[in-house]
Amino acid sequence: MATTEKGVKRPGAKAGQAQEFTLISRLKPGGAERFRKFMADGFTGDRQQNTDSIGTLHDLRFVIFDNDTRIIFASTFDGDWDAYINDFGGIIPAEIDLLFHEFEGYPGINSPDIKDWIVKQQVTAVGFYSAYPDATVKDVWKALKTKKALDTLLDTAN
Repeated sequence: MATTEKGVKRPGAKAGQAQEFTLISRLKPGGAERFRKFMADGFTGDRQQNTDSIGTLHDLRFVIFDNDTRIIFASTFDGDWDAYINDFGGIIPAEIDLLFHEFEGYPGINSPDIKDWIVKQQVTAVGFYSAYPDATVKDVWKALKTKKALDTLLDTAN
């Protein structure tokens, strides 16, 4: 469990600055089929750009299980739990509401009840590993950009 600056306990294990997030929820009746159709194209185009705009999200996945009655949303992110949730509501609220509207009881990302709803659905991993616990998403992007530029320089030098 992580603790916010205000001393509020939040679920999720940490490794360095990286934090895991695992939410398990029931799906609305028929929600699994609708969600699969919605996610048929995965995270490409606008959805990828929206997700990248968060700037702290290392990875995420949705897993439907239990005969299509439940879903897991799991991710790894940089920094503080409250900031992570606030970024969803402040940066990509429409996308988040589309992604989570099939979750039973989901109140909407900008609902005053959203953090309480999330905490009730969230479980803390009993084991969490990060290969680069002190590297943020922006650090990784910067390193990849530097590598690409160096590769280009070395390729032109040959």
